[in-house]
Amino acid sequence: MDFFAHGTERLLPNLLDLVIMGVYLILIFLASHLIQKRYIEINPVYRFYKWGLFAKIFAAVVFCIIYTLYYTEGGDATMYFRNSQSLVKLLFNDPGQYLYILFGGRSPEVYYWFDSDTGWPWMYRDPESFVVVRLTSIFTLLGAGSFFTTTILVAWVSYIGIWRLYLLFTKQYPGLETQFAIGILFFPSLVFWGSGILKDTYSILAIGLFTYSFYKALILKQKVVLNLIMVLFSSFLIFIIKPYIIIALLPGSFLWLAFYRLKKIKNTATRWTVAPVLTLAFLLAALGVVTAFSAELGDYGSIESIIRKAQITQDDLKRAEAYSENFFDIGDLDGTLSGFVKLAPAAVVAGIFRPFLWEAGNPLIMLSAIENTMLVIITLIILIRTGPIRVVKITANEPLVIFSLLFALIFAFSVGLTTANFGALVRLRIPLLPFFAGSLIIMHHLSLLWKREKEIQEL
Repeated sequence: MDFFAHGTERLLPNLLDLVIMGVYLILIFLASHLIQKRYIEINPVYRFYKWGLFAKIFAAVVFCIIYTLYYTEGGDATMYFRNSQSLVKLLFNDPGQYLYILFGGRSPEVYYWFDSDTGWPWMYRDPESFVVVRLTSIFTLLGAGSFFTTTILVAWVSYIGIWRLYLLFTKQYPGLETQFAIGILFFPSLVFWGSGILKDTYSILAIGLFTYSFYKALILKQKVVLNLIMVLFSSFLIFIIKPYIIIALLPGSFLWLAFYRLKKIKNTATRWTVAPVLTLAFLLAALGVVTAFSAELGDYGSIESIIRKAQITQDDLKRAEAYSENFFDIGDLDGTLSGFVKLAPAAVVAGIFRPFLWEAGNPLIMLSAIENTMLVIITLIILIRTGPIRVVKITANEPLVIFSLLFALIFAFSVGLTTANFGALVRLRIPLLPFFAGSLIIMHHLSLLWKREKEIQEL
């Protein structure tokens, strides 16, 4: 295989690649079988473990086929992979230099360690993208330089995050295992775009680890030290890949904790008295954390810099010729806070529900549009059947719903505001999908329970 040829068809597996890939698939199957067998007796939700993993592995293979045969000019995934190959070649030349880069070394002289034999990692100058390159180099090494095998390994490891999310939702709401499996483990866009060598795949892994570990450490108070370490590790991973996700996660996380404490107060009058104070205190705590790390957050460290960053990103994407047929516009950012807020509704709708059917410009966008149409219909049915008052009551009484919806809405706003083409939007939005879907499932379930209880009382 010529790793440095430009055509993506060069990334198709040869016979040796297929053999190595087959060995890994057997190992993955055996490992998943053992994990399921070990835990299914104490937690029946593990009956979905292998099916969710197999869906992700299958999606990874389809992802590779599309990125080699459909996107013949290449894309983000193939660029990350090619750059990672340069690091692997450097490893065999000088392990010390490779380890220096792997653990964050980006001094100017590093670039001169590469030559025509290793190839040059041209994404070196983008620190966030280069994190993906560094992480992927580990899987490229294990995958013997095969694009397909490397992608499968990335998908396998990233499944840890999405499975953790599934465990969290099913732990909080037993009896909804099948519904959550559909909305979290088998959500088509999430499975497909969350299985490739992309920032989004690593982001899903980190978000899942953060959410689950936060829940275990601060809500359940189980293995507190270990889970707090995992919270810090996943926060760091998010921070170095996509810092704006931290801004979306923190408000919901602190409110989740606050409303969990409030829910334990049995006296209604006391609860309503304490609620505003506790909510404000936890929001200020979240703001304090963001402020403390504002320098490290760079463009995401203040409202002004966020607005400026959003404006620049939106303008850049509007000029991107590669996405011209899939361009959309929710309105221009004028650089002011009022203009920022005014675009919020359109940005949130775009982040969650677009592209619509009539906006599809190619087969992949059409598949996403069909999925979005179904999501719009399901959302409207659930909201109408539940009713606006009941939606507010359920949200206020369910801490996990508060966290999930707030994260989904903030994330949708940020993505919808700063993305001007559907080609990017369909994959950038995937971290919000399991949280939004999970919230809808909980709302529908609790609404049905409330209606049944009401019918029983009327008998």
